[in-house]
Parts: sequence; C-alpha cells; structure tokens
Amino acid sequence: MHQPVSKASVHAFYKDAIRQGRNTAENLQAATSERFNTLLESIGDQTPRTALDLGYGAGNYTLALARAGFRVVAVDQVPCTSLLARIGSAGEWAHRIEPRQCLVEDFTIEEDFGVVVAKDVLHYLDQHDVESLLKRAVAQARGANHHYLDVFTGITRRSPSGQLLRIEGEADYTPDAFQRVIEQIYDGWDPAIHWSDHAEQDTRTGRTCFEATRATVIATSPAA
Repeated sequence: MHQPVSKASVHAFYKDAIRQGRNTAENLQAATSERFNTLLESIGDQTPRTALDLGYGAGNYTLALARAGFRVVAVDQVPCTSLLARIGSAGEWAHRIEPRQCLVEDFTIEEDFGVVVAKDVLHYLDQHDVESLLKRAVAQARGANHHYLDVFTGITRRSPSGQLLRIEGEADYTPDAFQRVIEQIYDGWDPAIHWSDHAEQDTRTGRTCFEATRATVIATSPAA
C-alpha cells in the first residue's frame, strides 16, 4: 500500500531547495540537456521569438532561451526572488524574462509561444491538468512551434525505510498511457519520444528512492 505524500509538502521542499540554491536527487541544478541544446540551435526564423518555461526551477532553461533571443514567460510556484537574483544586471537579454509565481496547473496559456518547455514538472500534476495545459498550448500555436517536455512515467517512490510512497494527485502515467496522450494531443504535429530509465538514491541511506521511465518529448508543429 502506498503512503500518501501531500502536494503542499512537495511545494515546500522545492521552495526551500531553490531558495538555498541546493541540488536535489533529480539534479535540479543540472545544465540544459544536449537534446534541448540541439533543438534550440536548430530553431529557425519562422518560430515566434516567444517561449514559455513551465516549472522553471533553478532557471537554466529560462536563461538559455533568453540568451537565444526569446522573450520568456517563466512560471513556477517558487518565489521569483532566486531567478531575479540570477538574472541580476546581466547582459541585454535579462529584460526578456518575465517571471510569474503561480502553480503550473493554474497558468492559462493565452498566446502563441514559439517554444514551450516543461522539464520534470508535469508528472506532479493530475492527468486532467497535464492534458489541459498541453491542449491549450497546441491550440494557441500559430507558427513554427516546438515543445520540449521531460515527464516521468511508471514511477516508484520509496521512503528511507523502503515504504512505497505516492504524491497526492500526481499524474501516475504508465509509459504506454503517456505515449497515447502525446499522440492524441499532438495529432498532425511531429512528436518524437525518447525513453530512458531513471533512478535516484537517498543521500542519507544510499538506497534507491525513486525509479521511473523518463519520456523526453520533442514535438514540432506542421508549420516548422
């Protein structure tokens, strides 16, 4: 039987980690991935120079997008203070970042974003909110749009004592179910899904505390 973990406690954990600049088991402070870097370098002039970073965390993807010339709306439930401190008086790209403090599931997508990023955040939402967000982003797409998603599926969590855990209201997709969702939502687009095994160890015990299959989705609109 799974022990429930409150969503409020998860929010509090990440607020504290971001405020202290602390890394986490999933490597919250990691640099942008090679797949994302390759995608960013390949984006042409037909793509609107607007971007949405859902659950920006430490801000690395937000900063990379801004440096690449995008106006970035950066959304997260953590206070904007840490991201603003990272931006500081940085180069001419700093003014392109617009932080928004709110839950990802409460953010309403109302414009055409050339790039949408959701890195390691959607699995915390319930399935209705995940699908509603992605459908809205697709519905707003007008130009040559690119969506980059990193989503954990088939998740197993364990406490330090080995007890199974489950976060209240999380999506809990199986890999097959998530693939079907992507194929339905991105109908007419060109979605590619890259699968990889992922595991995290508890720093106190050295035991595996999290196992999942990571789905990295790169979806390109027909206009691209």
